Amino acid sequence: MTLTALLGASLAAAQSTPATPAAQPAPAQAAPATPAPVQPAAPKVAPTPAPKGAVTLDVTSALAVEVSGTVKGRLISCPKNLKVTGSAVCLYTQNTLPSLRSVLRGKMNGRIVSDWKTTASEKSSSMIVRTGMDRAYILLAQLSPTEALVVVDGLPRTTTAVPATPAMPAGIVKGQAYVLDTDLRGLVNVASIGNGAYRLASVAGGPVLTVNSGKKTATLGGGSVDLPLAPVSDGRNLLFPVDGLRSLACTVTPAQVGVTVSCGSASANVRPIVF
Repeated sequence: MTLTALLGASLAAAQSTPATPAAQPAPAQAAPATPAPVQPAAPKVAPTPAPKGAVTLDVTSALAVEVSGTVKGRLISCPKNLKVTGSAVCLYTQNTLPSLRSVLRGKMNGRIVSDWKTTASEKSSSMIVRTGMDRAYILLAQLSPTEALVVVDGLPRTTTAVPATPAMPAGIVKGQAYVLDTDLRGLVNVASIGNGAYRLASVAGGPVLTVNSGKKTATLGGGSVDLPLAPVSDGRNLLFPVDGLRSLACTVTPAQVGVTVSCGSASANVRPIVF
């Protein structure tokens, strides 16, 4: 076989043999999806209770607006050396302290908890008033003979302990109002004269009332009088019927807490005892 024929046969064999396809790479496997991180639920936070003794700004602001209109005051910044709360309101007014005390006493009539207390120098005065369930004070400070600083600030709420009701002595009528002799100080002078007898005299003057524990009949001046209920002594104190105070020419009127007893020009709030 010639060289030419040999090359032709080799070429024919190569063309008749199917070509082996190139290996295809395996398709890439998709990576598993990574789950989104789970955010822990935010813990429930209980609301922070308001601190005890806090006074709301609204209480002070409402009172300050009322006071400002009464004294025709101008709002100013409170002096830095003045110990007040953040809700305090300071006013400048061209008025004398006596005039301010008078006009504010009239404006706050019925809401006064503690009337004006004035320093010995008479250069400042303060009064405590009731504003709903809260209390606030009004402070007056003399700047000049005809100028004054007026401060309105709230007082922290306090829990007032209710005095314990004494054990019911014999002779007390349940459901009726009595008052202790010690609660009548400044209104009626009460003196024990022995054997369960007491002498009562109004600070406004008038006839003396002599009573006996357990007896409704009493002596008023030179005559006798029947009390609505018999006063009762527990051995130390005299429990006197509230309605019986009228025999001493004292008036008794309901108040927001207890009753208001007035004997002449003297007046005080008294909390009766009801068994």
